[in-house]
Amino acid sequence: MKNKERQAHQLRFSEGSYSRPIRSTNIRKIMTIRKLHIRHWTILFFFSFDARNAEDIEEALIWAGAPDSIMKQVQTNVFAERRDEGFCFSNPSLRRSVVAVGKTSTGPEFMNTTIHEIAHVAMHIAEEDGIDPYSEELAYLMGDISHDISYIVCELSCPHCNRRD
Repeated sequence: MKNKERQAHQLRFSEGSYSRPIRSTNIRKIMTIRKLHIRHWTILFFFSFDARNAEDIEEALIWAGAPDSIMKQVQTNVFAERRDEGFCFSNPSLRRSVVAVGKTSTGPEFMNTTIHEIAHVAMHIAEEDGIDPYSEELAYLMGDISHDISYIVCELSCPHCNRRD
């Protein structure tokens, strides 16, 4: 992607708080986006994405400064639409991360994938900020991230709130 196109895409996620469901026609599932600010780091979460949401995820990766190699790898994974998968990309120089949890087969699998990706982003922040990986500080960081997305996780992992195909 050319630099001018990248700059235009960066504007969408650059300012303010961002949380919204995205409804696509002809699908029952909704992708949810949540933007967090923790320790001077911005994290953009995508939940329940599929191939129809590829453009949103691509724009977020551009916003986070992902290289083309990462963009191609993620695009391949998004279009594969495998269940029970996610990814995390972090750019320490911009202090930005994109975390995505795809559609999952069960509520417990959604929790598993979400916690796995939270661990990745927390480790990226910890490495950049010099936090001991065995410290209470890292545990609190993971707790802060989890707390800020808990209402989304609860809704999406509950079989009564969100039926899974």
